[in-house]
Amino acid sequence: MPKVSFFIFCLMFFAISFGVAAMAALIPSIALYFGVIKNQALPLTWLYMLPYGVFALIWAPFSRIFKVKKILLFTTLGFFLSSLLFSFSNSIEQAFVFRFLMGCFGCSFVPLVLITIGKVIPPREKAKYIGIFFTLSYLSSFISVFLSGFFASEPLLLYLIPAILSLLVFILVATHLDDFDFRVEKFKISYLDTLKDKKAVNFFIVIMLGSFLYHGLQQRLGVYLSENFSLQQIAISSIFTVATLSAIIFEFMGGFLSSRFGNIKVSSVGFILMSVFAFSLVFLQNYQSIFLMITLWGCGWALTHVGLSSYLTHFPDRILRDASSLNSALRFSFGGLGAFLGGVLVSIAGFKALFIIVGSSIFFLGLNVNKVAR
Repeated sequence: MPKVSFFIFCLMFFAISFGVAAMAALIPSIALYFGVIKNQALPLTWLYMLPYGVFALIWAPFSRIFKVKKILLFTTLGFFLSSLLFSFSNSIEQAFVFRFLMGCFGCSFVPLVLITIGKVIPPREKAKYIGIFFTLSYLSSFISVFLSGFFASEPLLLYLIPAILSLLVFILVATHLDDFDFRVEKFKISYLDTLKDKKAVNFFIVIMLGSFLYHGLQQRLGVYLSENFSLQQIAISSIFTVATLSAIIFEFMGGFLSSRFGNIKVSSVGFILMSVFAFSLVFLQNYQSIFLMITLWGCGWALTHVGLSSYLTHFPDRILRDASSLNSALRFSFGGLGAFLGGVLVSIAGFKALFIIVGSSIFFLGLNVNKVAR
């Protein structure tokens, strides 16, 4: 991959990831900003994720009839405008609309980059590239989560940063990105063919369950810290920052570990580490302990993420394109569903029930991921 194109893809990952993790931490401040209760602001988490999941299904198949560069020009411009408008929303309803649009456009980047890696990078190098790209994604999340602690009074203004970055990416894509022409003579969306592949179906089961369980807990964590420990925004953001910092380290290391020990083994370890954190929340009595335990949550998710993403890039060329879209679609759709149903579970049975169910399920998934993905 040309160095300039690699840099643009890196900046693209940085821009699209900025503010995603911060949203869970900012929910209490956004609710206060608009004068609504916390539960009324929570849709801002899954209103990004669900459209992300749905619209991710269209961008990768479009690479059969359009050059990657043309698709990215359109979606980068759309992401810039929706992020900008979200930053200046005058009501919670306006914020919902523009956050929804951010998901519609932001979902194009990951599947298109995974397709490009799958087609142009040598097999032994793919996991390293995945590790680098997603390390930058976590670095972006780390910075946004850290900065969120200083945006308590004007929380939406944080999203001016990804708006500016995506405008810069748009300019660089227009002027310097290679075309990456993967067009074919006959346009075909072959999701049904992809789902006939048993290896792909098993992989998607892991993706769906992992994302569903992760976001079921993750997107409620900020509200839990606010309600149970009466923490202010700076403390909540600090806890999320620790998790993201540990994710950065292990996302980068995960690419090399996957190359050395195998993608599925690394993912299995990641799931088990996440389960330990979920169980710990049942017993922790003070928020200071969470600063230590949440490192397991961050590094566990990073190992799982890089391991499964690297596994995907080794799919046969005939299903790689549509599998890349399905990966993003299912990851975010089921993540959004998990965020929604996690809230339902908390309202019925409380936070401890959520922690026990998520911890048990992720632990079981970690023990059996090798069987499911085989």
